[in-house]
Amino acid sequence: MKIGNETPFEAEALPFLDTDGKAHLTVIVKGTFTIVPEGVATIAGEQIPILFGDEPADPEKGDSPKFEADTAPFKPRGDILLVGKAHAPGGKPVRWLDAGLRVGTLQKVVRVFGDRTWISGGGKLSAPVFTEPEPFTEVPLAYGKAFGGIDTESGGFCAENPVGCGYYTRKSPKNIDGAPLPNIEDASRPIRSWTDHPASAGFGPIAKGWAPRVGYLGTYDFYNVAPPGLQVAGYLRGDEEILLLNLEKSGKVRFRLPGIAPVATVEKTERWSGPSWNEPAPMRLDTLCLLPDEGRLFLVWRGRCPLTDLSALEVETVRIVASSR
Repeated sequence: MKIGNETPFEAEALPFLDTDGKAHLTVIVKGTFTIVPEGVATIAGEQIPILFGDEPADPEKGDSPKFEADTAPFKPRGDILLVGKAHAPGGKPVRWLDAGLRVGTLQKVVRVFGDRTWISGGGKLSAPVFTEPEPFTEVPLAYGKAFGGIDTESGGFCAENPVGCGYYTRKSPKNIDGAPLPNIEDASRPIRSWTDHPASAGFGPIAKGWAPRVGYLGTYDFYNVAPPGLQVAGYLRGDEEILLLNLEKSGKVRFRLPGIAPVATVEKTERWSGPSWNEPAPMRLDTLCLLPDEGRLFLVWRGRCPLTDLSALEVETVRIVASSR
């Protein structure tokens, strides 16, 4: 099997068995683009390779994925992801700010704080309060900075985010005194009390073993990695307008996706030199990953074509060309 890739993007074709045990060829195209403020994203000179394994956010800890492998056989919905930091506008220190994105009509905003800790109320009837946030100029938008974690005293852990902070199963004014609060919260549901148990807030991929994703193991839903609120029914068009808020030093960045889409055709032949024919592999834009600190983004399109079996011997060439919407 050969890949005739006539685009500037990275491309791969991999055979898979679907959930019904039928063989398919999955065609994957990954395109990297440069963000152009107040303009349209342009094709980047350097393309990010297709990732065949997960890349951890912290290689030493291996705690949560920075990027997940691009080799999913199929995604039933689109994923919107962002890897980066929250930045104080103009680099001037602030104690808190809202940071977020809008892609078309979908939007998500988090509230980002400087470091804070709980202070015991000093008595059985006095509830703990938290300190004023420390000034900051940037905070990584990582799940280690969001609500979650492991309670080392009880052994309990947050199933949605075991690498975060602020999770305790045995809360008391004494054992929470001096404990850190999350830096990243849902802007619409900030922590107000030491008894609150908010959802983890973030923009990166959900790890395979975290809830609720782990519950979808064995289904195609398992391959959608974006957090709640950043999964798109019906996929992405590829020409959406994007607004980034406090995700780089200028404060706001507005631009549009390029409106480019690959077209894939699978050239097949009967085994033992029989007649040949072409079959389409309709491509869907199922992943957008924004990298504001690098001034770029990548898109992943995925398409499928049926196979006789996993050997894919009937496939001569997968031809891929680019078109505009």
